[in-house]
Amino acid sequence: MFKFNKYLWDIGQKIEDETLPILNKYFQADFKRSNDIFDVLDFHDNTKKIICEIKGRRINHNQYKDTIITCKKITEGFMKIDKGYRVFFIFAFKDKTMGIELKEDFSYPVKITGTNSIEHYLIPVEDLKEIDDDFLN
Repeated sequence: MFKFNKYLWDIGQKIEDETLPILNKYFQADFKRSNDIFDVLDFHDNTKKIICEIKGRRINHNQYKDTIITCKKITEGFMKIDKGYRVFFIFAFKDKTMGIELKEDFSYPVKITGTNSIEHYLIPVEDLKEIDDDFLN
């Protein structure tokens, strides 16, 4: 059974708050956060039709070869793509902010892992791009 962990949620909120201005500037967007703590994807700009899910990491980007994201977020992302959105998964590591755009050919291994032992995609860190001038290219 899923147990809500307020401590980790608070850490995640802080990392999201710190990362949001970077994403607003980078995407030239005005992302809005849902007030629903169980909303699947974090930030939406409905005018630009862009969604960013921010995953805070309390490690450097190169500590592990993979990073994880729940299968539920990928499924929700595909549903948003079907509605015309671009969906990005952003990983705010201690030393770098990196990301990947969800595309139709997204295919990574799945493993039961994480805080609540649920299915996650394992995304190789080497497939992530640093949020910089070349990120969208």
